[in-house]
Amino acid sequence: PHRSSACAAGRGRHPAKTEMEKLQLNNRDDPSQNIDAREGVRQLARIIHALHDEAKDKPFELEMSWLCEESGWKHKGVPRDVIKDSVEWAKKDI
Repeated sequence: PHRSSACAAGRGRHPAKTEMEKLQLNNRDDPSQNIDAREGVRQLARIIHALHDEAKDKPFELEMSWLCEESGWKHKGVPRDVIKDSVEWAKKDI
């Protein structure tokens, strides 16, 4: 069985980690409630954009990598179209 946990680095890492820990990553009581990798990308895009303060922070380009069934259990960059769709969804959700 695999396990997931939240990890964040850089400025804003504490609130980002707190938000990630709220996600259903490893619900052993009801695994059907766990989010999949694509939903994880969407939620991370939402968290990062919600915490970004345009008045204080520099513009950024979101890059992500994953290790999941969709990547063949290899560490690979998340496809650009998945990130683009996730960022668009996140900006509407905020």
